[in-house]
Amino acid sequence: MSSSKTGVSSYKILVAGHFNAGKTTFIKTISSGKALSTEKKTYATEEALVKDLTTTAMDYGRIKIGKWELSVYGIPGQERFSFMWDVLSKRTDAYIFMVDSSDPSRWEETLKQMDRFLSKTEAPYVICANKTDLPSARPVEEVRDFFSQRGGRVVPCVAKQRDSALLTLVVALYELTGSEKLLEVIKKFMEV
Repeated sequence: MSSSKTGVSSYKILVAGHFNAGKTTFIKTISSGKALSTEKKTYATEEALVKDLTTTAMDYGRIKIGKWELSVYGIPGQERFSFMWDVLSKRTDAYIFMVDSSDPSRWEETLKQMDRFLSKTEAPYVICANKTDLPSARPVEEVRDFFSQRGGRVVPCVAKQRDSALLTLVVALYELTGSEKLLEVIKKFMEV
């Protein structure tokens, strides 16, 4: 975290999660400008059946929310890119651990990432239950139960929808700052 003379605080948020959880979409959706993406064609047979492109290094976007400037980084979800995880997690202020709520077979991968990152830091985090708009999405309560041993707030999300993605980011920022103003924003979002 860094602060400027104008009262603006800058934070680094890392978005982690399993392959195809929606990290790249999330960062593209919340970014104020064009997000940096390192997506390349995947040649891994199992992955190619799910999608054509995969993140190979990182995703990056920036957004300003009130007096906070956020740099949001996304990691590649596959274990073969784990050498990037430690590099990208340095000086992270908060984490968003993302899961595809319609694919519980991959949640364990995100749990392992959580253990890896949280064993090295006291940084706050939220769990993002993404793709809640899909007919096959598991209830948020099921995601919460799965991750209950780790604690953390679970936020339902549709990463393709800006308001939904921003709510997840605002909840992570609230966990980081404890700002009452953010709590008011969260409550307004939840009323809609």
